[in-house]
Amino acid sequence: MTNMIEIINIAKHFGKIEALKPISFKIDYGESIGIVGKSGCGKTTLAKIICRLIKPTSGKVLFRGEEISRLKKKKLKAFRQKVQIVFQDPLASLNPKMRIRNILLEPLIIHKNVLAKYRDQRVRALLKKVGLNYDLIDKYPHQLSGGERQRVNIARALAVEPKLLICDEPVSSLDLPIQARILKLLAQLRREENLALLFISHDPAVIKAISERIIQL
Repeated sequence: MTNMIEIINIAKHFGKIEALKPISFKIDYGESIGIVGKSGCGKTTLAKIICRLIKPTSGKVLFRGEEISRLKKKKLKAFRQKVQIVFQDPLASLNPKMRIRNILLEPLIIHKNVLAKYRDQRVRALLKKVGLNYDLIDKYPHQLSGGERQRVNIARALAVEPKLLICDEPVSSLDLPIQARILKLLAQLRREENLALLFISHDPAVIKAISERIIQL
């Protein structure tokens, strides 16, 4: 069976600066992998390359055996649906002018994976899945706590039923008790949704708590 994701000698330079040294590894369906390393070692750069948000200087990323840099239109849209990312800053990741309802509806409208008449029902289910009350549906991101905002980010990523969820330092800006709750939620969602997790952190304790396999950058 083809690996879901295969990273082959990926490296990235910004001018003369080596942002990411060459790295290779594979991600299988349902697997939980931790990427750990100090600030500046290229963890976020790696995450963005795997999502095709930036291009590598060398190497390639394969999704189900196909090089992601060559994906176009329908195949690229399918890739975007199957590989989602949750970023470090929960507030910066959300449109401040959109209510939570519209933030969660947007991916459903773009990817058309839920019929229009069932979209509100899907939004309600997503909020419940990440442990949020439905009464915050008409609030704006700045009206939520940091933990609530990150749960909204996770719900938005789950809306399109991804197979891989990349978590780029998703708890580093949160207080310790909230960190623990978010980690527990991610572990639970991985089991329930049969998700593969690529969890990125500078904190070895966080990585050990959620990862089956750890890669040091």
